[in-house]
Amino acid sequence: MRQQGWSVEWEELVAKEMKEGRVPGCVMGVNLNGQSLLRKSFGYRDREKELEITPDTVMGLASVTKSFTCMAIMQLQEAKKLSVHDPVIKYLPEFRTPDRQKTEQMTIHHFMTHTTGIPPLPIDHLAIRNSMFDDMPDEDNPIHRYLKKEYQKPISTFEELMEALALTEYELVGSPGQLFSYSNDCYSLLGAVIARVSGKSYDVYVKEHILEPADMPSSTFLLSDLPHLPDVTTIYHLKENNGVSDIYPDPLWEDGLLVAASGYLNSTVRDMLNYAEIFRTGGWVGKERILSEESVKQMIYPHVQNSYGRYYGYGLSIQPDYYGGTLIKHGGAIKGVAANLAIVPERGITSMALANLTGSLVEKATLTALHAVEGRPLNTPQYQFETYSVPLSQLGEYAGRYASGEGMDIIVYMVEGVLMMIDKTLDAFGGKQLNYLLRPIGEHQFITDREGSELTVGFVTGEDGSVKAISMYYRIISRVAATEDSRI
Repeated sequence: MRQQGWSVEWEELVAKEMKEGRVPGCVMGVNLNGQSLLRKSFGYRDREKELEITPDTVMGLASVTKSFTCMAIMQLQEAKKLSVHDPVIKYLPEFRTPDRQKTEQMTIHHFMTHTTGIPPLPIDHLAIRNSMFDDMPDEDNPIHRYLKKEYQKPISTFEELMEALALTEYELVGSPGQLFSYSNDCYSLLGAVIARVSGKSYDVYVKEHILEPADMPSSTFLLSDLPHLPDVTTIYHLKENNGVSDIYPDPLWEDGLLVAASGYLNSTVRDMLNYAEIFRTGGWVGKERILSEESVKQMIYPHVQNSYGRYYGYGLSIQPDYYGGTLIKHGGAIKGVAANLAIVPERGITSMALANLTGSLVEKATLTALHAVEGRPLNTPQYQFETYSVPLSQLGEYAGRYASGEGMDIIVYMVEGVLMMIDKTLDAFGGKQLNYLLRPIGEHQFITDREGSELTVGFVTGEDGSVKAISMYYRIISRVAATEDSRI
């Protein structure tokens, strides 16, 4: 393992990725056995004022917040105030889905592992001010496909959130525990469970029981705290005007305190490296025990497969065969936020990367940094797989259009004997629409190169064997049209 110096090649790669992606600022930190191995900043927290980004710059974490939510649940379980195997309706009796029997079967564990059967939905955007969806035309906004206009109103309480979810028109993608499909709504409602069980608001509970004892003084859920902190990023937004994309500063951070448990903590690289110690040490940050060793083991256990060769624990993604160790990680992306936490506990490695533009390079920067630290070539592939072939007749069965409530819009089509994919989701957020070649790697499993990173794509079949959905970005995305050529 490389403990002295750093990879010049890695720094050049990240700088190149930043330039190509027009990322204003990115910062990364890597620790080895709790000691600093790397602190590297690229670019600016405020490009217009040329203020450099630093490991102390406060930035959004987006879905990296989910592990904090699960940690709070585990603490409450240790205090014998709940069990992860309790039905959710024990604490949220107002919670309803289209299937009453399956609703009663949904447990806290199912919420934490994204295995309730609830598909990706856009309802939480009613509780988020300044969302990227706010400026979207009605015909493009996915909420109109799921919730009648008369029911669309700002949400300010958990009770209103559950009422809106009960009025939403959708079908479950499976029975509880059957399939992994990422659900921000379920994590938002875990915040309601924490509040009702602890008697404190979600943000206050996390501050008192995790942030303060873990020595995370610059971390906060409250946007009102940001003006009082000395080193805070500007967030940037990509938008396309007349066919030309532009990066511009946006003063309006997404404000989602009600749904904070799904992704609205703000923090720094320095604070997050303190937090990562919990998973390296089995529950400790310095002399403070935050979580029991057994609870840490439950959080990083591979409870459910969420993609090819990857699993999900509690608020964390798990790769159990990472070059002889375990890679524990989670990413996050909302407006002006790109975040990636990664830990290899057996080798004492903890890392955190943050950038101030959605969809930027933090995952690639993280994975290549881990390669550099351990002396592997930077272009080492993420996935190992055997060559796999699929008959042409079967390839055509995957063709179709797949859409989700979160706005994802995927086109799969055949051309000249190969399977191709278009991610039209990028149109909604000002990105480039690209064609991706899908290469088979297993039964109903494919892989593609997405702007220099490997992305696995799976297809879900029903009892009759027909293709019902596509599995990508950790979501089950239903097929809404089945045609040989759906490039529309």
